[in-house]
Amino acid sequence: MEENQNIEETTTVIKETSHPMCANHPFMKSIIIGLLIFLGAFCAFYTVADWHLKRMMRPVFGPDPAMAEKMIKKQMHDIDKMFAPERGFARKTANIIHMEQTGKEYRVLIDLRAFDNNENNVQVSANGNILTINGRTIRKSKNDEQISEFQQNYMFGDNVKLGDLTKETNGNYYIVTIPIETTDKED
Repeated sequence: MEENQNIEETTTVIKETSHPMCANHPFMKSIIIGLLIFLGAFCAFYTVADWHLKRMMRPVFGPDPAMAEKMIKKQMHDIDKMFAPERGFARKTANIIHMEQTGKEYRVLIDLRAFDNNENNVQVSANGNILTINGRTIRKSKNDEQISEFQQNYMFGDNVKLGDLTKETNGNYYIVTIPIETTDKED
């Protein structure tokens, strides 16, 4: 056992050191981070641009003609809905003005109920042998204001005296009377 006692034990300490590649080179670290950010941004841009390009270049209606017809009908329906209020107003204005002819005069009856029963919302003017009627009404609600305007022209022959027209209000009607010139021929 003596043999075992004479052996010296030696321990060597190995020092491990870690040298990361960029730890001692901050400039190199900045370049690599910048390059990675650029590549990430490029990949994101390329992906989004590719999606949009594919969406723009695809056939609009696809291979199914029934789908194309359905889309066109939907667009036409949307356009009709957008212009529906104007068509309704035009239909209503046709019933606002009535013209009557007697032997010696024309009578134009304008329903003032469409113009808030205010004769100041209706202007009647004559220019040559053309009678022009302008009307305007404003309807205000809680959230919006709707302004409706129209103009209607009547053209008369040379036998009508537009300069001698008369205007009067009778109830809900604004009455414009235009005399007709009578020519009596004596032979």
